[in-house]
Amino acid sequence: MHRPPARRASRTVRLGVERLDARLALSASGLPRVAPNYPADPDFARQWGLNDPADVDIDAPEAWRATTGSAATIVAVIDSGVDVSNPEFKGRLWVNPSASRRGRPSYGWNFVANDGDVRDDYGHGTHVAGILGAANDGRGIVGVDWNARLMILKVLDARGDGEPADAAAAVRFAADHGARVVSASWATDEFSQDLYDAIAYAGLKGVVVVVAAGNESANDDLRPVYPATFDLPNILVVAAVDKSGSLASFSNYGANTVDLAAPGVDVYSTYASRSKYATLSGTSMAVPYVAGVVSLVVGQHPGWSAEQVVAHVKATVRRVASLAGVTTSGGIVDAAQAVGVSGSGPAGDAYVAPAPAARRVSARNVRAAGSRAFRAAASALAARAVPAFRPGMMRAAAV
Repeated sequence: MHRPPARRASRTVRLGVERLDARLALSASGLPRVAPNYPADPDFARQWGLNDPADVDIDAPEAWRATTGSAATIVAVIDSGVDVSNPEFKGRLWVNPSASRRGRPSYGWNFVANDGDVRDDYGHGTHVAGILGAANDGRGIVGVDWNARLMILKVLDARGDGEPADAAAAVRFAADHGARVVSASWATDEFSQDLYDAIAYAGLKGVVVVVAAGNESANDDLRPVYPATFDLPNILVVAAVDKSGSLASFSNYGANTVDLAAPGVDVYSTYASRSKYATLSGTSMAVPYVAGVVSLVVGQHPGWSAEQVVAHVKATVRRVASLAGVTTSGGIVDAAQAVGVSGSGPAGDAYVAPAPAARRVSARNVRAAGSRAFRAAASALAARAVPAFRPGMMRAAAV
């Protein structure tokens, strides 16, 4: 889905026209216009997916004038764990009442080791969790939802590999312990009935499962990727877009299977490393943007079914030409429209960045190969070579 370089300028102009048309439509719709609510976090200016001068973002500051999420909402991050020592997660993590680690609280469950230690030994899960729910604490970055509690369920090992059976168990655990949203930035090309049944079960309990489309530049309609191509009403399948609003070069797509897109290129977030932060790319990074918006909507409408939430988030996307015919909605997730406000704030409310923070080391992007495994859907994994799928396994979806 590459576009020739000569088309870039015209695409940028067209995207701007589409954005203006969307704002005019919002004015006619009667949605209230609000001033943006900017966080105090010093690296917010680096988070283009939340707020970008070119307006290829999810309109998070406008959404935050209406809601910053609810502490009553639990979001399960099913991934490689999280760096629990990172201050961005202080006060943000769900505590497992049935597990502890040497007298310390457990923030979920480790399905790889079958214990309460959810520390991240791969980095991917920490990056995803930061995009979704890093604290608005005046340091580093901020997540889409500032208040929801993050349930950390570790299913990926130190290589980013995982067993579909563990993923299925994690989905059931999330549903049985009060989660309303699941963020799942991984994929496999091997069908798992157990995983299908687990996600269907979660749907009956009101859980929306947000999943990655995959990173093979492939059409999911023709080349199934799971759980993205499960035909279940409580799933949202997410592609990635770049800073121009185009489908990312690595992103999978599908007119019948991929629902919407979100920012997924050069995304700055928390990371399980000495620097604590990194820049990664992949449909893995796009998933938590959508999961965060779903969490905001659930916080506003806790009585809605999973199917209602899915339909609402798809209906409130910002439509762009690059996604027409390659996603079911034809658009990018729009937090402002999803929570019932216009993304067009009053004039003069431009973001003013605070004094620049010390430069942090960013991870080097490496492309993830495809095959059969439970695989993480991110595209840069701290300069590690990303191995191919192993038969019967799944892997994180990073490029």
